[in-house]
Amino acid sequence: MDLKLFVLVISVYTCNGIDLKGLDDSILYNIEFPGAIADAEKFEGDRLVVQSSHNEMYECVLPYVKDKEDTGNEQYKGPNAYQLLSDLFLPYWPCVYRLDTYWTYEFCHGRHIRQYHEDREGKTVKVQEYTLGKIDEAALERYAEEAEKQNTISPPTKKIDGNNLRYFEIVMDNGTLCDLNENKPRQTTVLYACYPYGKNDIYSLKETSTCQYEIIILTPLLCSHRKYKPTKTSQNFVNCLPFNNAPKKPYNLAKMQHEGKKLKNGANVDIRIEFMPVISNEKEEESKVFETSSPAEMSPVKSFLRGDTCLNGGSGWWRYEFCYGKSVTQYHTQEDGNKISINLGIFNKENHIEWLQKNPHKRPKALSARNQLSHFYSEGSVCDKTGKARQTEVKLKCLENASIHTVSLYLLEPKYCEYILGVESPLICDILKQVDVDGLVKEEPENNAKTVIKV
Repeated sequence: MDLKLFVLVISVYTCNGIDLKGLDDSILYNIEFPGAIADAEKFEGDRLVVQSSHNEMYECVLPYVKDKEDTGNEQYKGPNAYQLLSDLFLPYWPCVYRLDTYWTYEFCHGRHIRQYHEDREGKTVKVQEYTLGKIDEAALERYAEEAEKQNTISPPTKKIDGNNLRYFEIVMDNGTLCDLNENKPRQTTVLYACYPYGKNDIYSLKETSTCQYEIIILTPLLCSHRKYKPTKTSQNFVNCLPFNNAPKKPYNLAKMQHEGKKLKNGANVDIRIEFMPVISNEKEEESKVFETSSPAEMSPVKSFLRGDTCLNGGSGWWRYEFCYGKSVTQYHTQEDGNKISINLGIFNKENHIEWLQKNPHKRPKALSARNQLSHFYSEGSVCDKTGKARQTEVKLKCLENASIHTVSLYLLEPKYCEYILGVESPLICDILKQVDVDGLVKEEPENNAKTVIKV
C-alpha cells in the first residue's frame, strides 16, 4: 500500500468532519485499486480526491459504516461475571502453571500467584520464591458485590490477538515486598476474558511496571454472559479510482508488491545491514547510520570483543544491555524518554580471576569439549535486600548453524541480586578458540563509539 496515500485518506476523512468513531479499531478498512471502470457509480459512499507522492490522482469512495448495535446499557438478568467464575475460586479447583526459561509460575484462582525456582543438589532442594499477589475471601466477596453492579454496564475490553475481548478484573495484592519499588508489595491484576475454547489457564503474564504484573486468563465460563461475548469485527473497502491519466495503482504500491513477489519466490535480493553507533554523550542528533552489504567488513567479532557492540535484550518491563568486557545493565525507558538504570556489574579482571579461583569448575574446559565461557561482573549497584553490590555471571555460549548476527539473551536471578546472563550467538564460537586458561581474550585498543544490537 502507498502509505502516504493511506495517511492522506485518513487525514482528509477527518478534516471533512466525518465521524471516525474515535478510530474504532474493530472497524477495519482495506484500500483497493480496481482501476478505471465504466460503472463507477456502483460504489456508494463519500467521495474525495487524493494525490500520491508521485502526483497521481485518485477519487476514493469512503463507504458508509453502519453504527454497531450498542447493547451495553441494556439490563441483563442472568448470573453476573463473578457467579459464572465462582467455581474457579473453590479450594478444590487445581492451580495452573506456566514454565519460563528459569522461573515457574503457579497461579491458583482466588488464592495466590507464586513465582519460584528449585535448585537440586543431591537430596537437598533449595527453593527461591516470590508471591506476586494473593487474595482472601473478604476481598472476593467485595468483587462479587461489584460484579452485580456491573451487570448494567458494558465491561472493559482488551485487544488480544487482534480481537477485542471483554474481561472481568480481579486484583491480587500483598505479595512479597519489592526492593526495586520502595519495598512496596508485589501486585498482580488478573483479567478473565471470554474465550469459548479457553481452558482457564494462563494466556499471558507480563510485568507492566516494576513489580506490578498482569495475567490474562482465557475462560469459556464468561461466554454465557451476553455482555462478555467477543465483539465482531467487520471489514470495509475504500475503492480508489484513477483519473487524469493516473495508472491503475500508485507507482510506489505497484513497486512494493512487485518486490514482495520477488522475495517470496526466492529471487536474489540485496539485503543491507545497518549498525547504529551510539555516541558517548547519547545525543540522538549526533548519531549516524553506517551501511554495508558485507557482514565481513564490519568485523563483528572484533567489535564485540572491544565492547563497541553492546547487546540489548528483554521483552518485559525491564530490558538489559551487555557490553563485553565492560558492564551489564538493567534498565527501563519511561514514556518521557528518561531511563531507570540498575548496574548489575562491571568487568574487573582481578575480580574475575579471584572468582575463578573460588569456583574452578567455571574455568574453560578443554578445547574439544568447550562450548561456553563464564565471566564474572561485579561491583554493581548496592542491593537493598542484601546490602551488597550486585553481581552477574555472564555465560557465553556458542550457537552454531545460525547467522552471525543472531543473538539470544536471557537474564536469571537465582539469588537476591546475584544474576546469570545467558548470551548465545555464533559470535561466541570464534571466541572460544582464542581464550586463555581464565577464559579471556587478548585485549584490543578501545574505540570511543559503541554499537547497539537489539534482539
